[in-house]
Amino acid sequence: MRLAARLPILTSLRGYRRAWLPRDLTAGVLIVALAIPLSMGMAELAGMPPVAGLYSCILPLVAYAFFGSSPQLVVALDASTAAMLGAAVAPLAGGDPLRYAALAGGLTLLTGIVLLVAGAARLGLIADFLSEPVLLGYQAGLALVVTAGQLPRLFGVTVQAESTLGQYWELVVGLGDPQPWSAALGIAALLIVLLTRRLWPVAPGALVALVLGAAAVFAFDLESAGVAVLGEIPSGLPPLGVPDVSWGDLRQLLPAAAAIALLAAADTLVSSRVFAARGRYAVDADRDLVGLGAANAVSALSGGIATSASAARTAVAESVGSRTQVAGLTAAALMVVVLLVLTGPLAYVPVAVLAAIVVAAVLRLIDLKALRTLWRVRRVELVIALAALAGVVAVGLLQGVVIAMGLSLLDFLWRTSSPHDAVLGRAPGRGGFHDTTRVRDAAAVPGTLVYRFDAPLFYANAERFRSRVLRLVGRHPGTRFVVLDASPIADIDVTAGRMLGELQEQLGADGVRLVVAAAVGRVYDLLVGDELKVDFTAGDMYDTIGEALSAERGRPAPAADDA
Repeated sequence: MRLAARLPILTSLRGYRRAWLPRDLTAGVLIVALAIPLSMGMAELAGMPPVAGLYSCILPLVAYAFFGSSPQLVVALDASTAAMLGAAVAPLAGGDPLRYAALAGGLTLLTGIVLLVAGAARLGLIADFLSEPVLLGYQAGLALVVTAGQLPRLFGVTVQAESTLGQYWELVVGLGDPQPWSAALGIAALLIVLLTRRLWPVAPGALVALVLGAAAVFAFDLESAGVAVLGEIPSGLPPLGVPDVSWGDLRQLLPAAAAIALLAAADTLVSSRVFAARGRYAVDADRDLVGLGAANAVSALSGGIATSASAARTAVAESVGSRTQVAGLTAAALMVVVLLVLTGPLAYVPVAVLAAIVVAAVLRLIDLKALRTLWRVRRVELVIALAALAGVVAVGLLQGVVIAMGLSLLDFLWRTSSPHDAVLGRAPGRGGFHDTTRVRDAAAVPGTLVYRFDAPLFYANAERFRSRVLRLVGRHPGTRFVVLDASPIADIDVTAGRMLGELQEQLGADGVRLVVAAAVGRVYDLLVGDELKVDFTAGDMYDTIGEALSAERGRPAPAADDA
């Protein structure tokens, strides 16, 4: 394989233009401005020291820039992966911060390995198995769970409940006695971030809130007034090393790693496609998985935690004209500078401000507009989204992923086992054959049932197909021919193939002939071949519906079996 195929950055750099450099450098500065507060907040959400969030913005950016296929995508800490990492690691750490950090690193490394294997095995399509309604519900549920955990920090109150609903209840009860300065700083920071996002989307509102909050603590000595702050943050480059975990730990973490990898892959591949469509360039899902896997692997080896795509930071970079991976590389270099010289001032950042930044970030996960669209277009999908939301809130994040995947599978099975079908007919003045329920003047062909089934035929819908055809034939006693329009049928399994053979015999016994039109490729081969042992021959197969009708008019219908 050519080196450029393994390292897509080489293609970008080969055609790099000097005029792009100022825009890429500007984008790098903006990425860091967003990354400092958000990464520290997400690290806190994951239960890790804030500096781990900064570590996650160096080598992971470099790794994805070299191995990912998108020249624009920015990887970063994400609320979904951070919250899930914390939920998976906390029960195993036993309250030991060193073991917690080691397990978080082990889980991140394992996530990277899962993604690398998936990319090497060309499994980029696997992320498509989480449907949009399920993702909408999961993300909204995640936002509610994360907000429940962050609001007490924002208001300076203590809650003991572990369940999300219990946390909200205790928060309501405890709001009568907040820490006043923490609450004031938290609310002010939340307003700054939300208003900046609305009025000036490109501005780093989170960074402004962080700087003002730290300045207020320093200037008015608010720490002595009871405001919780981050405290000392280690300066210097990230520590390099393999996480100190056992094989037993890795076995316990594997399910969580698979869940985090799936969510990160879904988010990354969708974001990659969106920006590729806007920029009119091609991306490779499998290379993106490799890039994301490499980013997570090096994050684990450099004190960071699990990363995913950041659509927000990518959009900010795009808004100033960034075109290539140079923006991400610039951001990584600037983050090194931050770690070397700016960790001192970060010690004054109020915990309430970081909580506000996290809350503002996760509120964007609740897409009310998309949920309203589901209500208007297909309400069963809204039910699926709400079920995923309820599962996350009631059961937990990791279990919520399992519920979400199960709902995706059930949705798929329901759609394919009960697909749309149609009786086709001719319409005056219009060519071809049309759904008689959708085209008002389309009429069925006398003595013939032209039937279309809009899904692959397989074990879950084979009997529904049979009963539907028999019911339609029974409603029209004069039917002599049944023409199956197979153009939407992309595949047939053994169960469905045998059902078609049995249906042909069953109809033939009643004097009705079953033929197939527009079957192509493997479907045609299976029906006329020897694999399924059915009685279809080349004489039962036609290229078009019209050809089938013309040929069958001149052929006598099979005699009814009076026995």
